[in-house]
Amino acid sequence: MENEVRLKDLLVQDKEGLEEVHARSLDLLETTGIRFYSKRARAILDGAGARIDGDIVKLPAQVVEAALAKAPSQFTLYARDPKHDLAIDGGRTYYSQDGCAAHTLDFEAGTRRASTKADIEAMALISDYLDAVDIVSPTVSAQDVPPAGIVVHELEACFLNSGKHVLTESVTNAREAQAQIELAATVVGGKGELRSRPIFSNFVCTISPLTQDHGGIEAALEFADAGIPVGIYPMSTTGVTSPVTLAGTLAVANAEVISALSLLQLAAPGAKVFYSGGPATIDLRTGAYTATSPEAIWLRTMIAKMASHYNLPSIVGAGATSAKLPGAQAAWENAFSYAFPSLAGASVLFGLGLLDGSNLLTYEQILLDAEMAAMLRRLLSGVAFDATAFALPLVGELGPGGVYLDQQHTVSHMRRALSLPGIADRDSYDEWSHKGQAGRVTVARRKVQEILASHEAPPLPAATREAMTEIVEAYSRA
Repeated sequence: MENEVRLKDLLVQDKEGLEEVHARSLDLLETTGIRFYSKRARAILDGAGARIDGDIVKLPAQVVEAALAKAPSQFTLYARDPKHDLAIDGGRTYYSQDGCAAHTLDFEAGTRRASTKADIEAMALISDYLDAVDIVSPTVSAQDVPPAGIVVHELEACFLNSGKHVLTESVTNAREAQAQIELAATVVGGKGELRSRPIFSNFVCTISPLTQDHGGIEAALEFADAGIPVGIYPMSTTGVTSPVTLAGTLAVANAEVISALSLLQLAAPGAKVFYSGGPATIDLRTGAYTATSPEAIWLRTMIAKMASHYNLPSIVGAGATSAKLPGAQAAWENAFSYAFPSLAGASVLFGLGLLDGSNLLTYEQILLDAEMAAMLRRLLSGVAFDATAFALPLVGELGPGGVYLDQQHTVSHMRRALSLPGIADRDSYDEWSHKGQAGRVTVARRKVQEILASHEAPPLPAATREAMTEIVEAYSRA
């Protein structure tokens, strides 16, 4: 076919393809426009030269490109425990859970049930333990708490059970954003300190096609004003809420991101914004949502590439296998879903731990996905290429047939040169058989039991915990 592009070319060198996506999106924003339900948002955009027709906003290209120039290319995701601070500078990809699932496979009973706050507490503790999990996110919804306070209950559960940076989702209005800001400020010692060291981030979802949610965009404005990093996250579905063609879906998603980014830069110049997204496809036989089809992985990889093209940090949806239980399908779908956006330079991959298209949490899956993330991190990390690493004097000394096992060079470099798995099996067949022939899901389950029984998150002062409880209770009252 004429005028095709291939993923391998886009990953390596095809800047023209990315420029074309940008141009098509600018055309959409200037001629078709994008719906902003928020009067507050429309007023900001109107003052910057946008054309307003009811709730449709048409953005001139110069407004968008000026906003893109203001957005920072680097910033730090701070953590409650400073040893977990993360530099978002293009140097590496960080891994986080997926979020907002409605169901958990009960760890004891093995039955599917509605998720609870206790599930968030457990998954946060597990993730605090795992080195490969850099960022903690409320993976499920706390459905056993008052709806008015659900977002502060979920954030509190993460802060109490992990010292790592927290990435939240499911904030639906300005009040909920203010609640999370107040809770985090209590943890760090005030809103000024939170602005200096934001220990959590948030992303808000657009409404595809070409619509910015009223409550979500006003929450984003609150976060940006407080110095909290905020992502704009389209979830376009090909053939349903965007064109069935991948190029068309990408242009629509890109327009949604850069229009919201423009608003935030106008409202709070220099606001920390993640270029984000988790587009998906449908199964043509059933209409089922599919986040790990080859086409969905292509789209998510291109989210990372467009972010790099704009020199912006990114949060990219990953994982979300359609498999209903841990196993082979979850392994191959998630492996591809993580690998390609990582190669494309994603800043954060949002996806550890969930099955059934992001609807179901199993604690074991967090460990299985974290093992995959650790392998990817090693594959993409730097490899020494200096004279010491080549070790030619040693090779010459030992010559043909030499043995390196007892050499000081091996002892000095082996821990950096060779990684070790967390739960993967490297035993001989006899050793594996002697240990009971356990599968990796069983091994992951045993490790979960060990973590929940023995791991402790960094403690918070009693006075801080009491103040957090008061905030959570206050916002839980409708």
